[in-house]
Amino acid sequence: MIKFTASVTLAEQRRLQEFISALRTPCKTQMHPKSVYGNEDFESEFRSKLLTHHCFMGSPLFQESFDSAFIGACSHAGHKVELAPVGQRFWDVIIDGRHISLKSSKARSLREGTLHISKLTEAAWIQDCRTATKRRQLTQLLFQEYGNEVDAIVQLRYFQSSKTYELVEIPVSLFAQVSDIGVTHFSADGPTINIPIGKDPPDFTLKLDRSDAKITIANINKDLCIVHGTWQI
Repeated sequence: MIKFTASVTLAEQRRLQEFISALRTPCKTQMHPKSVYGNEDFESEFRSKLLTHHCFMGSPLFQESFDSAFIGACSHAGHKVELAPVGQRFWDVIIDGRHISLKSSKARSLREGTLHISKLTEAAWIQDCRTATKRRQLTQLLFQEYGNEVDAIVQLRYFQSSKTYELVEIPVSLFAQVSDIGVTHFSADGPTINIPIGKDPPDFTLKLDRSDAKITIANINKDLCIVHGTWQI
């Protein structure tokens, strides 16, 4: 039992004891030896925030909490950090000059070998497009703009069955292949296109979600990505 000062109430002492116990929860960590986030300062800071949410607050690290934990760990580890201005559409933070989009997922359908981004970005024009030519033109224009602004996507994935978190970087250069897709593949109102055409398995699947007016990227081959680290609780 950790001793606290007399100024701490019994309720406060219980919470502090719970918090320390949460931070000291056994956690098996593995970091990629060449990861830019692989140093001890980043890992220990990120792990402490992860354990705070998962074990003390009782909820997986996710969405805005992940953003805060990742950005805070980068700053603590000495990376140059600049937050995106309000209203920025495609990316969330600049880390050492690289524009990064932050994503997270805790879906039960997560697959070990492929990644899924349910909403890469909104695209209101999807609902208004009536021709394959226009759909292709606007899709390729969007991905050209996205590729010009974003360097990488960093996604935190939580596998509930194994209580494992995985920090993965998806290179945006992968999406440059969208420019090679012919007009016939955009014939449907909400096309689903495996890219590159004819490759099995594909590098990724592009989906134009007409109902929600968004771009979804599915079946991203994890072998083409960088797994920066894993944390198993």
